[in-house]
Amino acid sequence: MRMHSRTPRIYSSRTYQNPFFGRRRKKIRRFSLKTKLLALAALILSGTLAWALFFNVYFTIDDVIVQGAELIDEHKIYNIIEKQLQKKRLFIFKQNNFFVFSKRQVKNEILKNFNVADLRVNKDLPRALTVSFAEKTPAAVWSENDHYYYIDADLTVLAEVESLSLNTRQFIVLKNETTQPLIRLSGLVKKVSLDKTYVFFCLNLAQKAGAGGVSIDSVFLVNEPEKTIRLHITDGPQAYFNVENDLNSQFEKLNILLTEKFNPNDLKKLDYIDLRFGDKIYYK
Repeated sequence: MRMHSRTPRIYSSRTYQNPFFGRRRKKIRRFSLKTKLLALAALILSGTLAWALFFNVYFTIDDVIVQGAELIDEHKIYNIIEKQLQKKRLFIFKQNNFFVFSKRQVKNEILKNFNVADLRVNKDLPRALTVSFAEKTPAAVWSENDHYYYIDADLTVLAEVESLSLNTRQFIVLKNETTQPLIRLSGLVKKVSLDKTYVFFCLNLAQKAGAGGVSIDSVFLVNEPEKTIRLHITDGPQAYFNVENDLNSQFEKLNILLTEKFNPNDLKKLDYIDLRFGDKIYYK
């Protein structure tokens, strides 16, 4: 019997790899000890500098100066600044710090409350703050809802004023007689939503009364829907004027009544004198 011998075959698994898509080995970048120490030193230096600038009490603002306040109550400016000093920026930095304090924010807040010119906010190292401005000249005072405001001839609100601080010999008061507030916000400034004819009418009326020796109260009650100005004659009745009619003719009629028709005792008995209807005069 013939025996056949076979050469044994050895099989092994082969791995095929596309030479164009070889695996990329990640390179691990290792820093030297010197580099690590330098980075740590830079971090410590930055932290120390940040603490020295933003948290050191040496740079805490404690000297605030307000310049230019005459009619405006300067304490109201100080209150705005004080509130600003208590606020934070970026959630962690308190604005009482010299470098953190925002001049832009405090300027905007002042202008929201006071219409002033040439407003400047200066910081002086290490912890001083100066706020300066020029007040605009008021033409009169506007009153509504038991609040009083300085206004200019264009009915722009300049500043709010306390009633006890009013000088009625210096400024006449135009008081809103209706329940509808007339102050409106126009951009950054507040204005009285009223024709400026009312201001000039009242100013001229006060001037004529002073020149003619007619003693009147300095408060002029404004009823815009009825186009009416009402005032009180000292020791006498109320007087009604129409702002759309000629002031000279209305005042002339009043002057004739006061000098020729009624004596002082008769005036005390009257409730009102109405001059709004052309040549006719109504009184009671």
